[in-house]
Amino acid sequence: MSSNKKGGDERFLRVQKDPRFWEMPERERKIDKRFQSMFHDKRFTEKYTVDKRGRPINQTSTEDLKRFYNVSSSEDEDDDEEGVKSKKKKEVKEELVKVEKEVKVEIEVKEELVKVEIEVKVEKEVKVKVEKEVKVEKEVKESKDVKAEGPPPERGVRVIEEDELVRYTAAEKTFAVRKGLPVYLLAASICQGVEEQIPHLTAAYVHPDTFLARSLEQHAWKFDRVTGEALVVVHIGTDDVASGLSPAAIVGQMEALIDRIQHGHAEPLYVAVCSILPRLVDNQRTMGTVRDTNRRFHELCRRKKDTIHLPTGKLFLHHRQIIQNYFTGDGVHLNVEGKKVLFNYLKTFLWHFCKHS
Repeated sequence: MSSNKKGGDERFLRVQKDPRFWEMPERERKIDKRFQSMFHDKRFTEKYTVDKRGRPINQTSTEDLKRFYNVSSSEDEDDDEEGVKSKKKKEVKEELVKVEKEVKVEIEVKEELVKVEIEVKVEKEVKVKVEKEVKVEKEVKESKDVKAEGPPPERGVRVIEEDELVRYTAAEKTFAVRKGLPVYLLAASICQGVEEQIPHLTAAYVHPDTFLARSLEQHAWKFDRVTGEALVVVHIGTDDVASGLSPAAIVGQMEALIDRIQHGHAEPLYVAVCSILPRLVDNQRTMGTVRDTNRRFHELCRRKKDTIHLPTGKLFLHHRQIIQNYFTGDGVHLNVEGKKVLFNYLKTFLWHFCKHS
């Protein structure tokens, strides 16, 4: 054993004398770019004049740092980071391309749906146009068989002539009026131009932007001068609906206006109340007000003496939808065609009620 120990000591001494023994560095540690400054920053540098055995040397601590740390590892990490970044960029780019394709497909589907809707709409308009043409042809054919004395009575209306009297029955009420009695019109701006279409009116009081309350205060007195039997057609209420009044309030003001017109007359002063017309600008709330008010107008005229309701609002609806072709671009006023429809209805009513041609 002593010989083996002695031999081992000799080998250790030989190895220790080998200069490579002292130059062999410890295990290198990797260092990233955050700490690379210590290799060139003066704060981390210390100069050595002798080594640990007292021999003179010219060396700095930077060289020791390079022995114990792997400087090149930071570059490797940079390469790894760049690889990760490029991979992420590629994935993001692929995801964007995928999203763009999905958006493009969605846009194409929407465009196709719009195209189908337009085709359906055009087909529907063509169908409606054909139905109108068929209806007009039918009316023209039927008109050839009508007698020369005038248009046929309205549905639900019975007319009996007795010398100078005309008996007009509608809504379970019968009116016996003389032929050609004076006719007055009290209306809002919706009836502008009525004198040209119905020239035999005794007077037409058309007041733009008027309300039932304002007509009661400012215009009803004009009928105090009327003597004898006469008919007053009232077409007011659209602006009352637009102002937000409830159906009950509108009907109450209409009843007050009727009472004021008929007050103090010895002979009957008949009042024909026209429905409030639906308009394109009406929303769901105002459309509901229009329907409820017109229903109440009908009930009001049924119970009041010498009063009749004219359902003019139905002229501007088709399957409960407003006919757009009867209104101007603002959706508020009637155009030429819309006024023609309204005034022709009034002329037909006057023909059956008192034989005005």
